[in-house]
Amino acid sequence: MLDQVSIDRLRRMDTRGFPVLSVYVNLQPGPESLRGVPARIKDLLAHVEKDSEDLPRDQRLSVRADVAALSRDVSRFGPDLGHGVAVFRSNGAAIDQQLVLPGPVRERAVIDSGAYLRPLEAMIEHYPHYCVAVVGRRFASIFRFVMDELETWEEMRDEEIRKSNYGGFAGYEEQRVRARADEVASKHYRNVAARLAELKRTDGGFDLLMVGGPEPHVEGTIEALPPDVAALVVGTFSIDPGTMTPATVLEHARRVATAWDAREEERLVAELFDTASAGGRAVLGLDEVCSVVNQRAVDTLYVQAGRAVPGSVCTGCGKVSVDVAPVCSVCGAPTRPVPDVIDRLSESVRSGGGTVRHILNPGPLSEFEVGARLRYSTLLVDAT
Repeated sequence: MLDQVSIDRLRRMDTRGFPVLSVYVNLQPGPESLRGVPARIKDLLAHVEKDSEDLPRDQRLSVRADVAALSRDVSRFGPDLGHGVAVFRSNGAAIDQQLVLPGPVRERAVIDSGAYLRPLEAMIEHYPHYCVAVVGRRFASIFRFVMDELETWEEMRDEEIRKSNYGGFAGYEEQRVRARADEVASKHYRNVAARLAELKRTDGGFDLLMVGGPEPHVEGTIEALPPDVAALVVGTFSIDPGTMTPATVLEHARRVATAWDAREEERLVAELFDTASAGGRAVLGLDEVCSVVNQRAVDTLYVQAGRAVPGSVCTGCGKVSVDVAPVCSVCGAPTRPVPDVIDRLSESVRSGGGTVRHILNPGPLSEFEVGARLRYSTLLVDAT
């Protein structure tokens, strides 16, 4: 499963000075999509060979060996691998790593000094750790929902609630049974809520919560949640606990997660644009963002999922730029071309203690590609 540990391991790989070929392939289901995989891989690899023509001979030969190996072994991109696959190869450094991806990915092949990881970072952010609780009349099923996969966490059962749809002497028996049923139901909701709070606070807990079931049970459980856990509820859904299957729960969880992702991204981008338009601590656009990143002024970098943007990095002062000039305009040291300057911006922000937020849904940020919230005001005097 894709996780931060896997990404960090790829980032720390010793490349021995050889380039790494990173290939991302979409494996969306459907006969037409899958039949086209070999041809798409061939096109991606042809582009790589052209990009490697100016490399030193030993590096160029390493890339050619990687291209030849992947061209021969198209079967490693088979449909049984899920929604997508990422392959990282470097013949010269004896690197051959593969990751199965939980969702579709934009296809690309990138040659760089290290593994190209921005699509993986975007996926990690797009798939937080959810808890899905389906609450019935006297039991609850609790699931983990991570990376588009659902797995049972645990089951809870409480005291049976007697049916109350009958009368008694002057209706007293019916009232007594209903009162008892309400008491037992309230206790059940409190028990479920308490257990969810415990799971949240243990190692390997969850980031966000969904609650499903008949409406009264959903409402009762949410009302019983501690405030800090209730704040994590991102959505609810109606489902019959008696007839549900993991597949139906997964379908509901995907729908709730997709809706929440879109709302959250819309909110974050709106706040970024409002701050920037008011002259606050926010900037939009590649040139402006490069400037503030080079000044170590960025608190949060916002990246719109999309194309890779070539640029350069100074080998002396580390300045990141969209320009591809041979020498740095700040210190005069040679620069090194990079296939994706946004990837380098992300690394610089993280190394400086900032965070990176990938925006997957199209919206206003698509026009600018990147934006940033700042730690402090800056005059943007750094030339890019």
